[in-house]
Amino acid sequence: MLAVSDAAEANRRGAPRVDPVGTWRCVVYGHPSLGDERRLFRFGDDGSVATAPAVETARSWVPLASWQADKHAFTFNDPRTGRRFEADLRRKTLGGTWRTASLLGGWWCDAIADDGALAEGEAIRAVAPMPPLIPERMATPYYPRQAIREAKQGRVVTCFFVDAEGLIVNPQIVELSDEVFRAPTLEALERSRYRSWTAGVESRPGCRSFIYRLDAANSDSSN
Repeated sequence: MLAVSDAAEANRRGAPRVDPVGTWRCVVYGHPSLGDERRLFRFGDDGSVATAPAVETARSWVPLASWQADKHAFTFNDPRTGRRFEADLRRKTLGGTWRTASLLGGWWCDAIADDGALAEGEAIRAVAPMPPLIPERMATPYYPRQAIREAKQGRVVTCFFVDAEGLIVNPQIVELSDEVFRAPTLEALERSRYRSWTAGVESRPGCRSFIYRLDAANSDSSN
């Protein structure tokens, strides 16, 4: 585990790095039954992790498995849901992907909460619900000719942010079966659009998967 002093030293050397220690207000997204969850995560400098719902109610912090950092890779597990959380500490804020044996989603922390207002049993102000992502134009990627010639099928999962205009920004490939499918996936995201909104959250996280099948001579996609 990377000590806090090591993170501070990395910052002094100019290396971009998020220090995870503290309490973060986050959204966990992409689970088909849980939906978008607004949660608080508290990461201790001793490696401890605790979570609580970010709503206006008396809360009880639930301990999770310890966090670990290996260079820029930050991980911890949630035994309650079987999710393994991963993050790249070189990003501008804390967040990344979560995985189970059969599911993949993401998490994003847009602010550090005030530790002084988050004592056991204390209430804090409610967090406004995030606007739903409503697809307006979902482009289908082309099937690469090279993949057809080589009889390749595959799967790509990408997570991204959607701005208030409905445009996809900062897409990241989090699962890629073959490099040949990267370019058509990113090109399809550029041509896709979600319904815009006028107030509230400036950006909204989302994920999308693409299944490339030769039997259709094209690709299927799902949100």
